[in-house]
Amino acid sequence: MIKSAVPGDDEIICIVMYGGGLTSYEAARRAINRFGHDNVEIWFADTRTEDDDLYRFNRDVEKILEHKIKVFDQGLDVWGIFRRERFLGNSRVDPCSKFLKRVPLRQELEKTFSKWACVECNTYWSKESGKYIEVLDVDGTSLKEAICENCLLLNEDYLASVNTIRMTIDTDGNNSSKARSHLKKIERRVERCNFNGKFARVVLGMDNIEDCDRMHRAMAYWRPFVNWFPLAESPFKNKTKIIEDLRSIGIAEPRLYGAGFAHNNCGGFCVKAGIGQMVHLWKTLPERYIEHERQELEFQKFIGDKVTILRETKNGEKRNLSLRELRIRAEAGEEFRFNKGTACACLNPTSPEVDEISW
Repeated sequence: MIKSAVPGDDEIICIVMYGGGLTSYEAARRAINRFGHDNVEIWFADTRTEDDDLYRFNRDVEKILEHKIKVFDQGLDVWGIFRRERFLGNSRVDPCSKFLKRVPLRQELEKTFSKWACVECNTYWSKESGKYIEVLDVDGTSLKEAICENCLLLNEDYLASVNTIRMTIDTDGNNSSKARSHLKKIERRVERCNFNGKFARVVLGMDNIEDCDRMHRAMAYWRPFVNWFPLAESPFKNKTKIIEDLRSIGIAEPRLYGAGFAHNNCGGFCVKAGIGQMVHLWKTLPERYIEHERQELEFQKFIGDKVTILRETKNGEKRNLSLRELRIRAEAGEEFRFNKGTACACLNPTSPEVDEISW
C-alpha cells in the first residue's frame, strides 16, 4: 500500500480566506492555534459595500487573534464593477465577487505559491516540462495530478500506482470510475509551494453539516491548491456557539447576524441572495435598500436596457423584477419568503469555468 503523501504541519502555510463573518473568524483562530502565527495569513477582500460594523469586527478580530488581516481593495464597490464590466450581477453570474474577491485573491495565491514540489522527496516539479496524469471528474471537469519522477525511481509502491492508472486509462478511458478511483492513490503527491518550499492550504470557514455542496465546489474551484476546512473537524461549532465564545471575552458579533442575516457580507445585499433576502434588507435597513434601488435604476440608464438583479416566475413565465417594483409590492403588504439559510458562494462559484480557472 502506498504511503499517504501529506506534508507536515511545519511545511504548510495557511491562507485564510476571511470574509468578515463568524465562521471565517473561527477558521482563522483554529489555523493560528494549530500552525502558529508565522505560518498563517488572513486575507480579506473588501467589496466597499460592507456594513460599517464589519470593519469594527475585523479590528476586534485582529486584537484577539493578535494577527494582522491583509486587506485587498480594488478601489471599486459592486456597482463600480457592474458598470466597468457593463453587466449587472444576478443569481447566475456574479461579476462583483469574481473581480472584487476571487480573481485578486487567486492572483495573489498564484504569485505567492508559484512553484511546485513533491511533498515526499521535496523535488521541484516544472509545469512546463513535468509529467502529469489527467482524468475527468463525474461533472466533466479536468482532474490533473503531477507525477514526481524522482519518486518513480525511489518508491516501488508509487511507481506501481502510477502504472496502474496509466493502464486503466488505456483500457477504460480517462472518464471512468476506475480511473478516478486510481487517481486518488497518487493525488497531492506534488503541490503548489512558495520559494521556501512551504505548501499552501487555502482555509475556508465551511463545515460538513450545512456546507457539503459548497465544500465540494470550493475544492473544485481552488484546485490545484489544497483546501482545509477547520470547522469540518472536531470540536464542531455552529454560529450560536461562536457568538457565545466571543461574548465571553467581551467581543460583540457583527450586527447583521442580530438583524436576521445569515452572513456578514456586502451589508446584507447580494445579487445571489434572492427576493426574500432583498425584502428583508428593505425591512431592516431601508436606507441601504433604497440606495441599491437607485443604483439599479442608474445602471439601467447607463446600459440602455431594463436589466434587473432579480427575476421571478409567474404563470410559468420568467420576468425581470426591479428592486423598485419589489419594494412597492412589499410596502403594499405582499409576503415574500426569506430563506435565511441561503449559502454564500463568493469564494466558490457554482460553475468553475465562469472564472476561467487554469491548472
